[in-house]
Formats: sequence, C-alpha cells, structure tokens
Amino acid sequence: MQKSNYSIAVNLAKSQNSKDLHDIYRKYGDHLYQKKEFEGAIKQYLNAIEKLEPSYVIRKFLDAQRIGNLITYLEALHEKHLATEDHTTLLLHCYTKLKDSKKEKLDYFIRTYSNYNVQIAINVCRQAGYKEHALLLAEKHNEHQWYIKIWIEDFADPINTLNYRKALRHI
Repeated sequence: MQKSNYSIAVNLAKSQNSKDLHDIYRKYGDHLYQKKEFEGAIKQYLNAIEKLEPSYVIRKFLDAQRIGNLITYLEALHEKHLATEDHTTLLLHCYTKLKDSKKEKLDYFIRTYSNYNVQIAINVCRQAGYKEHALLLAEKHNEHQWYIKIWIEDFADPINTLNYRKALRHI
C-alpha cells in the first residue's frame, strides 16, 4: 500500500481472509479520490460499505459536481438496508436537484422502497415541485391527510373544482 499497489494489496488480503480488507478498500478509495478518479473511488468505498461510516463518504461527494457519485453511494446504502432517514432525505434531495434526468430513479425509489420517513419524503417532493410523486407517496402509505392536502393545495385551480371533488371522493 505504501507504493500505491492497492489492487495487489486487495488480492493479497482476499487470499489470506484478512480482516483489514475493508480498510484497504477505504485507503484505495481515498487514493483514487485524491487522483480525482471519482468513479473508481466510489467503487472502492462501496466495497467497504458495511464497515465504513457513511458520513465519511458523503462528505467527500457533497460537491454539486459529484452528485452522481453521491447518488450511487446512497442507493447502495438503501439496497443494503444501511440507510437512515437522513440518508433517504439526502437521496431524495439529490434526485430532485437533478430534475428530469433522475426522474425515473425517483419513480423507482418511491415504488420500490418503503423503509423511510414518508412525511419527510412527501415534503421533499412537494418543495421540489414533484406534486405527483408526493401524491403517489401519500396514497401508497395511506397518508390520507397528506393526500387531501396535496390535492387541495398543490393542484389548486380556481376555475376547476375537480381537485376538491377528488379530495372529497377520497374521504
């Protein structure tokens, strides 16, 4: 590792079932990050995801230019069931910051995952202008008050009372 031969160090640690493998992945990720090889760095951090403090990686990739790498890491945390409410909130904010380019990922997340604070997710979607997503979340998680509130406030149309009818029909 002193000579930056991390791939050799990883292979050696694997062959000896070393307990230091996660530490090697972290150091390898740090090395690649310093060289501005962000894709490679995130792959190494993902290899150590179960032993590495998430905030360590998140702080490195909070820069707006690294948001794609941050999304990759946060998605992996969710897939491994290691994510907290804060991680979910950050991931949803990342999706909404990228607007339409990540809309399909936001759709997939809402439809697939369910271990997050629904009210926070609804607020994030509403603040970012994703009222359809907020409505879908409220409906999916039986948040009736939110469902009605979204129909009345976010889909407000003074000419058409259809929104009120939909809210009343839901009640």
